[in-house]
Amino acid sequence: MMKTNIIPITFLQILICLNLLGQKYDVKIYPTMPQPKDSVSIELSAPNLTNTNNKMFLQFSSSNFYEMPQSLEMNRSGDKWWVKFQLPFYANYSSFYITDENKELIIRPTDTTHYEIFVYENGKLKEGNYLAKGYSTAIQNRNSQQLWEQQMKNFLIEKRNYPNNYENNLKILQFQMQKASNPKDHENLRKQALQVIERKFRSAPTSDGNLNKVTMGFLILGEKSKVDSIRNVVINEFPSSKLGISYKLNKVLHNTDTVETLDNINQLLRLKNNDNQHAFQEAYVYLFKYHLNKGEVEEAKKYFPLILEEQENPYTWRTYLEYVDLLLEKNTLLDKAEFLNSLVLENISEYPVSLVRFFPETGHLRSFVADRDQKISEINAEVLLRKGVIELKKGNLDKGKDLIERNIKLTQSKEILLYVAKLSRDIGLKEQESHSLHHAYLLFPYDQEIKSLLIESLLKANNDQSSIQNYFSNLDKQWKSEYFISLDKKITKGKSFPKELSIQDMKGNNITASDLKGKVVVVDLWATWCLPCLASFPYVNQVYLKYKDNPEVMFLMLNTGSGNSFDDARNWFEKNKHYSFPVYYNNDKKLNNKLEVNSIPTTFLLDPSGNIVFKKIGSEGEKILQDLDAMIEYVLQNRHLNLK
Repeated sequence: MMKTNIIPITFLQILICLNLLGQKYDVKIYPTMPQPKDSVSIELSAPNLTNTNNKMFLQFSSSNFYEMPQSLEMNRSGDKWWVKFQLPFYANYSSFYITDENKELIIRPTDTTHYEIFVYENGKLKEGNYLAKGYSTAIQNRNSQQLWEQQMKNFLIEKRNYPNNYENNLKILQFQMQKASNPKDHENLRKQALQVIERKFRSAPTSDGNLNKVTMGFLILGEKSKVDSIRNVVINEFPSSKLGISYKLNKVLHNTDTVETLDNINQLLRLKNNDNQHAFQEAYVYLFKYHLNKGEVEEAKKYFPLILEEQENPYTWRTYLEYVDLLLEKNTLLDKAEFLNSLVLENISEYPVSLVRFFPETGHLRSFVADRDQKISEINAEVLLRKGVIELKKGNLDKGKDLIERNIKLTQSKEILLYVAKLSRDIGLKEQESHSLHHAYLLFPYDQEIKSLLIESLLKANNDQSSIQNYFSNLDKQWKSEYFISLDKKITKGKSFPKELSIQDMKGNNITASDLKGKVVVVDLWATWCLPCLASFPYVNQVYLKYKDNPEVMFLMLNTGSGNSFDDARNWFEKNKHYSFPVYYNNDKKLNNKLEVNSIPTTFLLDPSGNIVFKKIGSEGEKILQDLDAMIEYVLQNRHLNLK
């Protein structure tokens, strides 16, 4: 029997009274021992907040509730706020805190802990709860000097409850390796950990799901080189298994020599049997595309039935659209393109518009996205546009034009809009070409190909340079005004950039708050190891060049100092002179906490008084051009916003 009575009841039936600046809050969780699929209620009692009109939100700080939003608005009744939600069938431990809308008020048990929901099955604590709590410790108490020790405490509780938890046992060994007093002890622990992984591998050596866990084990230990090694073991010991074929095929398809690739595929196909036949999907796709590109349509047609997926998943429909685009590009097998396009339309509600995770125990799980319906609507319009293109290519001009005109303004895809414009030009549909390019420019005003094609179209329509200039001026006003409507909803209120700064330029000169005062400031937090940060720089640089001569705008490309020294930042700056923007270095190790920054890149837009108007997390590639430009213009035009 596994013992569970070591778990303090206060973790499960939370009734926590605490004083934050003299204010008392009670937080209750019902039921006390929730199980997957149970309805859970969180109640906040706060008599001191009776007179406030603020909305309150439950904020998940850690959870595996992938299909739920991370923030839930709470209902109110007098001095009580509450929210109810259903645990997913795969639910495990989660932690949360409660805030007001602007996160000025943060309610949690202590400064170093969050509220917790432990999950049970048949009256017993579910496996993985304390493992997840161990991981969560880094989020709940990120500044702890004893983080590893606190995590280890939870991992050991998990081990007492579930001695055979594979991942948990590896985390314990990893901790012990880091604390080993000498190289010999470290190596002995490493061997123990590798034996744990070996046993896991041998338990099901040809199972996809099991190999994923084996790979995870190597990554926990920092043994990345062994990931390829274990795949080679599968290839050598189980060459005809589905997984062995998949790994072999993956290597074959990475060969740039087409002749060798074709020969290797044919050799692998000789190993095909009933057990491994589904492993050859990518081989058929390669052969289908190969023959299409060679213009060998009849040969390609033979592989068409084989590229259709028997086991459909959310990514099937994205893959099918890629095939549709390929067939349209080659202007062949239009009946096949129409068939695939229709399949996508029939299953449009399943189209992946957010991250999709897959676990053998759960299947595919779609991450929550607030505007899912809107995104699905946009994808639906793109698929209908492709249907219109197919009709045009089949000679059904009226039907094709109608489909395109009805869906073009709903489409967000640059590629499909450009394709429609070029096709319309080639078959003499000038008005449709103009409409496609007009809409494309509103979505992607920095794209030079779109602008060039639009200018070409306007010149063919006998417009002079002056009218073309006015045309683009009006288009720029239009896209910015539409952007401003969405930006109205993204304003950050009640937050200011710190007044006490510890920032240097690359010459070592200090930057103070007075240097920022009176200007619209773009603060871009980055580090030399942050690949998304570096990938965003070409676009940020373009926007910087537009405003570099504007004395009212300042760019603060601020290396966070996290994992970087001043010399790291300066060396990067010296090697990247092709960027025109100035680079700065942050010496304040608490700045990320002050700004509530959990990841980079993160960009802030400050008004001339130092108030944070916008906070943007992450990088969206080319879209940065439009986003950043619009945010700067917004703040310039609304310098006296009430941000309190």
